[in-house]
Amino acid sequence: MMKNINKTLAVFMLLLICITTLPRVVFADDTYYGTWAEYQEGTGLADATWNHVAEAMDLVIETAKEKYAAGDADGAYDCINDAYYGYYETTGFERVAMGYISGARKSQMELQFSACKSVAKKGGSVDDFNAEADLLSEMLHEDANILDGTSGNSSQEEGDTAATGLFADNYYGTWAEYNAAADAAGVSTATWNDVVDAMNEVIEAGKALYAEGDAQGAYDCINDGYYGYYETTGFERVAMGYISGARKSQMELQFSTCKSVTKNGGSADDFNAEADQLKSMLREDAHILDGTTPEEDSEEAAGGTSRSAGVAAFIACFTILLREGFEAILIVGAIIAYLVKSADGEEERKRLTRPVYIGAVLGILASFVSAFLLNQLKLANSAQQEIIEGVTALIAVCVLYYVSNWMISKADTEAWEAYIKKQVGSAAKKGSSRALAFTAFLAVYREGAEVILFYQPMLSGDNINMVWAGFGVGCVALVFVYIAIRVLSLRLPLKPFFTGTSILMFIMSIAFLGSGIKELIEGDVITMTSPAWVSWIPSHPVLEILGIYPCAETVIPQIILLVITIIIFIWHIRKSRKLREEMAAGNA
Repeated sequence: MMKNINKTLAVFMLLLICITTLPRVVFADDTYYGTWAEYQEGTGLADATWNHVAEAMDLVIETAKEKYAAGDADGAYDCINDAYYGYYETTGFERVAMGYISGARKSQMELQFSACKSVAKKGGSVDDFNAEADLLSEMLHEDANILDGTSGNSSQEEGDTAATGLFADNYYGTWAEYNAAADAAGVSTATWNDVVDAMNEVIEAGKALYAEGDAQGAYDCINDGYYGYYETTGFERVAMGYISGARKSQMELQFSTCKSVTKNGGSADDFNAEADQLKSMLREDAHILDGTTPEEDSEEAAGGTSRSAGVAAFIACFTILLREGFEAILIVGAIIAYLVKSADGEEERKRLTRPVYIGAVLGILASFVSAFLLNQLKLANSAQQEIIEGVTALIAVCVLYYVSNWMISKADTEAWEAYIKKQVGSAAKKGSSRALAFTAFLAVYREGAEVILFYQPMLSGDNINMVWAGFGVGCVALVFVYIAIRVLSLRLPLKPFFTGTSILMFIMSIAFLGSGIKELIEGDVITMTSPAWVSWIPSHPVLEILGIYPCAETVIPQIILLVITIIIFIWHIRKSRKLREEMAAGNA
């Protein structure tokens, strides 16, 4: 009887709380909205800001507090889950905060959501739950103020620029078109912030078209921003060299995310959130490249640009060559060292390594030919270029995987000796040498054509001496990398060296698989998705080299390939063990 009375009183108190808080609760007709989409539809809210999202989440969190006070821990837990999955993730709040504030802040927010749910699971006091829930609300509003530009920590708000006036009369789909119009009007195009001014207008045009229901038009605008501006101005190349290769991939994926919203029929708010995130990232990079901060005026910005342009060109050219060439040198160096170690005498070494050197040289020549053809056919800086690079990478995956399997099969010393004794070593070496030569060709070609295309816009700039200086220093660095691989490999015993080389090829296969699929995403062959289980993957130079990105389309195939690789390694280990046992039995 007493339990029933307590339940009745609890329900009565819950109703009383709802009634007393109704004037500040926006939920229409006492309806609980578990998702942002439901909230927008129910309230008719348009042109939402991040503070609007935070306020809607407040209502969900308040409902959680009310449920917990009423003894419904499971209900409170579900409300916190709704706030996270139904609002924080689906609105893009999480992704935008990660890019605009920091990845660490994203992790901090996730932990705070988990802290609220932990109290509910462990049966903590109402005060404990309320304290964690209130802290969550406070953190959400802090971030919303930063993202909306309404706090002291926010960066400078975007306003009208000279580009706004030019775009008012015409839409310019490429930098060349805009540059011509800007020259005629006497508008500056000297800094990277000037480039971003124009790109922002292209992105804003896309937002306007999407709001009108023209998804294809918005998609085309984002493509214009990428192929017509980001690539052709050299923005991508310089940012890759001066900031990081990981930042380049992060930017490419953000362009792809915007296009993905249009393909998947996302809401206007979803598209605006991703487009605004893209604008914010572009502006941030422009300030870094110009050597300015949002607080500096245009005169100071121009001075920062002139001081840093030469250094930026040198660093960009050096790091681009080193980064792109490192993978190729790593593969070619390992292959050459492998053949040298397995050769019987000087003549055999020359015979085995000659095709690999030829393959590498042909890869360089093919890079120049491909870059020339791409320019002549107007395919450079286009989706077709990304597709070509993606297909080349996937072909390289197949060849690398074949070679790595062949190497691991010969990793055991006894297996290698038995292999030679069967007198098929020479024929197999010839076949493997051709495969290795093709691998060297693909490794050099895949990176070479991209390097040449990266260098082209910088060679037409005002810092050509620094460009060639960066190129020269990069070449010297790659020579040292190659020598280090050769020298270190000669000191390693046969079995560890063969095993290590095979593992390297397996790793490069997984890396090429991820980067190849990413190129196809950029070429619009594959639509990118970034669910919660992969969205946490950060942008990092090491992950960039390994081809690991926060999208399901790259991660899933890599996981599958990794599982297959583990199975193959276990099979080879068992096979080698069986061979040793058979040889021991035969010798006995």
